[in-house]
Amino acid sequence: MILSNLKDLDDDFFSVIIIGSGPAGISTALKLEEYKIKTLLLEAGNLNEDISKDKFLRGNLSGDVHPDQDISIMRDRAFGGTSSLWGGYCSKFEREQFEKWPISYEEAYKHEDKCNDILGIKYSDTDFYFKNFNENFNQFNRVVAPKRNFKLDYYEKIKKSKYIYLSLNTTFLKFKGSNNKIKAITCRFNDDSIELKSKFFVLAAGGIENSRFLLWSKKNDSNLFNKDLPIGNYYMDHPWHHPAEGFVNYRRLINYFEKNKISRKFYINCLPRLDLSPTKKFKKDNNMLGVGLWLKFEEKNHTNNNFFNKAFCIAPNFFKKNFKINMNENLFKFNLSLHHEQEPISTNKVYLSEKLDPNGTPLINLNWKMSNKLKITAKESLIKLGKFLVEHDIGRISIDDYIFDKKYEPIFIGGHQMGGTRMGNDLKSSVVDRNLKVHSIQNLFISGSSVFPTSGHGHPTYTIICLSLKLGEHIKKIL
Repeated sequence: MILSNLKDLDDDFFSVIIIGSGPAGISTALKLEEYKIKTLLLEAGNLNEDISKDKFLRGNLSGDVHPDQDISIMRDRAFGGTSSLWGGYCSKFEREQFEKWPISYEEAYKHEDKCNDILGIKYSDTDFYFKNFNENFNQFNRVVAPKRNFKLDYYEKIKKSKYIYLSLNTTFLKFKGSNNKIKAITCRFNDDSIELKSKFFVLAAGGIENSRFLLWSKKNDSNLFNKDLPIGNYYMDHPWHHPAEGFVNYRRLINYFEKNKISRKFYINCLPRLDLSPTKKFKKDNNMLGVGLWLKFEEKNHTNNNFFNKAFCIAPNFFKKNFKINMNENLFKFNLSLHHEQEPISTNKVYLSEKLDPNGTPLINLNWKMSNKLKITAKESLIKLGKFLVEHDIGRISIDDYIFDKKYEPIFIGGHQMGGTRMGNDLKSSVVDRNLKVHSIQNLFISGSSVFPTSGHGHPTYTIICLSLKLGEHIKKIL
């Protein structure tokens, strides 16, 4: 149901108020709807992108950032949140990531079937595998969600719902409470300031906004939140760059798959992509983080001949051999991107700026630096892939010089904001517990990628939705 007036509602009308209508907020609301729990979804924006959103989302970046980066990337202020900016890629976290989480892999993905339903993914397509490619790499698979724009897919459903209520143009301002309990939230509804009460509150405003709103509420009421909570700390993203390109003999690559009985989900003509990631042992032996090596192939008739002319100079013996036996039609170029896990470091953080948005809430500053582990991960992964191609005479790879420089040039922030309100058992190193409840607060939960203790290298939305569904089930139990 869409609300046009919040003033006339009774204080006890809603059992749950969710701040934010992105994938996290909507998924929790859909789960609560199953249990017929009345839930209010608050959205600061409208149905369409707010042209003035930069006034609310801008901030200052410091650290190892690319000069073209903008902190508003992959942030939005409209119903559906950043799902309208999302390409739809879904992947699971590798199992070893959960060695550093307070919940297990099985707990995190307990509601996978419901998640697939929300995203429109057929069960047969959810093959998020990590299968052995060789001793150093696993092959993994990503799935594109058919229902990836929540505005298009869920506005009409919520409009007709008897248990989910949506209020647009309703901006959260701060929490109010005492005795370790949130009593109400203050919001701006159109041009009026209003107070809303509920039994439970869920902050699902986004990877950066979750930290921002908590920090501001803590500053307004230092007695409400525990002073030791590391709100904003351990911020992470998915650094990405394009450090290499190469070429392969496609027939020899396929022969390698067949000879070693490796399952494959890529084909040059229809799905020209091969995704690899280092094995657990490879990472441990070389002090590496996780990383996705995305190889995107181009058909020969789409490849600039100048590339092969240059490649001939780099690997003349390989080319002479292939051309000699008339197999050049099997030569394909690939571009290689790295999609990194970022190490959780306490000094990578979101903190409040002295500048204010139009509602008087501080904007944010973000400090973001890469660790040496990230640099080691890039170099060792590329070298090992290059050696594999040479040893099996499958192809060759050309790695950009900056990978080997001591001074690592800035790379791109991936637009996947994670951490800042991380999950854990210790309130000095985490903000929420295993059930996503804020430490020391009885009735406040946080949903979204800001709760991730580690970032992995995969796209976060699938895991966000699974955790949001888990939260919905937990709230039902304690209600």
